[in-house]
Amino acid sequence: MLSKNTLQEITKLEETGTSVVAIDSKGKLSYSSQGISGCEYCDQCSDFRLLPDPDPYDWFRDNDMKAVCLKVNGVIAGALERASEYTNIRKPLYCPKLGRELSDEEKIKATEQLKWARERM
Repeated sequence: MLSKNTLQEITKLEETGTSVVAIDSKGKLSYSSQGISGCEYCDQCSDFRLLPDPDPYDWFRDNDMKAVCLKVNGVIAGALERASEYTNIRKPLYCPKLGRELSDEEKIKATEQLKWARERM
């Protein structure tokens, strides 16, 4: 739940025409100016989470995050460092909420991507 002060800040930003996305410390979407219907970004989905993504071979970048879809139990994107990267993740082809039919070529590609995403989980 967002605090009263945070909600006031969000209201002020939206009055200036700025869209707002708030993600809590557990990686769960707390607030979004736009709804999920018709959206092409993962961060507006209730199945979207941000989790730590430490790299054992990269000792100086321990604060990386990975975008995870709980619906398909897979990693959408990894090695995310900045908040702007968290909010610009487009829905992958295997997303169950993509909102369109896939061509035969896209179905093959989506199957491969989903397999890779689940392996990274």
